[in-house]
Amino acid sequence: MESTRAKKSSSQTFVSPLSGKPEDSQEQTLARQDAIDINAACREILDTVNDGVYKINTKGFFTYLNSTALRRTGLPPEHYRNCHYLDLIAPDDQKYVRERFENVMRGEENPPYDASILGSDGKEYVVEVKSKPIFESGRVAGMLGISRDVTVRRHAESMVLNAKAMLERMVEQRTQELAKKSARLEQEIHHGKIVAERLRESDDRYRAIFENTGTAMMIVAENALIALVNAEFEKMSGYTRREVEGKIHWNKFLSQGSIRQGNCRQNGREDEDEFPATQFECQAVDKYGQIRDILATTAVIPGTMERIVSLLDTTERKRAMEIIQKREEDLKAKTIELEELNAALKVLLKNREEDRRELEERVSSSLRELVIPYLERLKKNAVGVRQKSRIHVIESNLKVITSPFARKLTSRLLNLTPREIEVANFIKEGRTTKEIAEIMDVSKSAIDTHRHHIRKKLGLKNKKMNMRSYLHSLG
Repeated sequence: MESTRAKKSSSQTFVSPLSGKPEDSQEQTLARQDAIDINAACREILDTVNDGVYKINTKGFFTYLNSTALRRTGLPPEHYRNCHYLDLIAPDDQKYVRERFENVMRGEENPPYDASILGSDGKEYVVEVKSKPIFESGRVAGMLGISRDVTVRRHAESMVLNAKAMLERMVEQRTQELAKKSARLEQEIHHGKIVAERLRESDDRYRAIFENTGTAMMIVAENALIALVNAEFEKMSGYTRREVEGKIHWNKFLSQGSIRQGNCRQNGREDEDEFPATQFECQAVDKYGQIRDILATTAVIPGTMERIVSLLDTTERKRAMEIIQKREEDLKAKTIELEELNAALKVLLKNREEDRRELEERVSSSLRELVIPYLERLKKNAVGVRQKSRIHVIESNLKVITSPFARKLTSRLLNLTPREIEVANFIKEGRTTKEIAEIMDVSKSAIDTHRHHIRKKLGLKNKKMNMRSYLHSLG
């Protein structure tokens, strides 16, 4: 023992295959040797257990496997450190196992879970895995895992799940054999005990599902009595199991009106003991007299005359639908009202447009009949070029007022001033800036300013487009 301790104390540090933590210093040689002895004892214990014990570093590679894990994986002791844990996982389970590994790397401890691994013989084995993080200095340094081979157990559980479907056929076959071969009575009795045990286990599973489902459910016997209810039924109805099981007919809980109506629709007659359909809407009255809207779904339990009934409370959904329907009706009524108002506004606008056009026609007619003839006489009697020019301006302005071009400019470009409209009309006639200035008795710079404003308002600024051509395009 002393020579072994002296030999092992020459190493600089000691790392435990389970914890991965080095000892504090070289001065604690005896304590380290004791740890080595303890570690060796731990290895001997771990190598004797039937569960696989292993360590994985943060990169996913194995740093320790006990004898059971080495034998199950078929990895050589000298090569397992080069093996990544996903190399041993069946392809279908790799994503799930990777998520569990990442949970541990975040410092979380996984509850036990099943995974399929690839053994050294090429077959898949189902193992139950329990894993937890290894901490060093407050940080995750790896993962410690324990795996148990549950292949046989899982296979047996799968067989139990199929036992219920095979049960009736097996019982019938065995019953026929009993009538023909009395010599096999002991064997059949023994087999019956096994079947009864499996039935009990199956019944426990189905009862757990029935009890813990989030939907109110009841089992109705052949005589229409409620045979069994779950906790959700108690919450919905307000009745306890003792108050309804074997004491109340199923149709006493549901409202008579809706059930009777459903029976008449299906059968053409009233029959309170029959279900109206496999799925139907009705109302239920709870213990306190409160009425609930219910969607009931029924199904016959195979091999029996009993029915299983699920009850979905649709009261809130129906109330919401009624509110939505009322809002839609209100919206439809308002839409019709707005459409009628819009039609009335269109008629008013049309009448106003006709009145405007009639007024324009009257003004134009009055100018043509009462003003233009007198201007023609003034032109004939005018003396001097300046006087004739002014008369011509008056005549041009009156024509501008009554022309469709002026109306288009006024309607399309409401921001053009009357002076700008007058200048635009002269430009359309092809007059130069000098001629327009002389006619309007203003400077050429004033006309240039008007031109600049007109181009800007017409959207012709910084565009190579002739303004006269554009004004002609407006009509």
